Amino acid sequence: MTLSIRSGIHSDITWALERLCRLAYNETFVLFDQITGALDVLFDWPEWYVTEGYKRFTDKDLLFSTPPDIARQQRYALESLFVLRNAALTERNAIQIATHSHTIPLIMNALHNLDHTKDENTDVLLYVIDLFHIIVAHYVIHPSRPARMNPIPPLMHILAYSTNRSMITASLSILTALFSNPANAQHIKQDSAALTASIRYLPLFMDKTLMDACLNYMYAHVSHPAMARAFLLHPEMPRVLKVLTSLLVHEQHGLEKTITIDVTGTIYTVPSSAQATRDHELTKEELESLVSKPEPQRCYDWYVHPFNGRIYLFNMC
Repeated sequence: MTLSIRSGIHSDITWALERLCRLAYNETFVLFDQITGALDVLFDWPEWYVTEGYKRFTDKDLLFSTPPDIARQQRYALESLFVLRNAALTERNAIQIATHSHTIPLIMNALHNLDHTKDENTDVLLYVIDLFHIIVAHYVIHPSRPARMNPIPPLMHILAYSTNRSMITASLSILTALFSNPANAQHIKQDSAALTASIRYLPLFMDKTLMDACLNYMYAHVSHPAMARAFLLHPEMPRVLKVLTSLLVHEQHGLEKTITIDVTGTIYTVPSSAQATRDHELTKEELESLVSKPEPQRCYDWYVHPFNGRIYLFNMC
């Protein structure tokens, strides 16, 4: 599969990536330990897309179909990112991906180069942001680093202008993890787009995932003393408190109570074995004593006979 991806033969590349996608859809996927170079080749197509490939998509693609070769190469990039993202769910794979030399450049190029408003970039950005989760907890933004190594500006831009729910939720989750590291506290601003977005989407109680992302970011934001003091002077602070109070009341009324009602009623069972009753056969003396009697005395004596039964009366008649 490693050689097929780098062969340049479309049929071989398609086979290898589709095979890896099926293998990676499993929490026991540890192919990187078994095949040398398998991790390296998975960065080839995503790196091409975030540096050069995205430029080949123009506004004409909104009216006409994308050229087959470009669409094929974009699919290769998406499938490679899909494998990387799913493989990162396994701890052994996550360590190798996090320490790989191409991981951080791929993430930063995707965040800074790709326009989040274009549909062709949406899936790539979502996969890259998911991949960012494996290193974000230990990623420190040093002031001496180049501006392109800072993921905060593009993430803030997404939260300020994006209307994609998945993109907003993923960006808030990444910033929450990023600012949970005290070393990155200096990059939090009191008027950040992330705080504005959290306040804007917080009243959406029915969207549990988005609401949790907003609450988690606000908690990470106000966990720093300077930001907590600044938030007390925020013009939206009273409205946020009202929304939080409404949320508590909403969750209290929404608590489900489990009530058990027995509706089975009386249960009747059939015995597994039943004693068979043997039909009584009249003896010769009994039969003669009944036949010799006139009607209706004969019938009356038959009914009151100790071995009574209509079936015998009918048989006798």
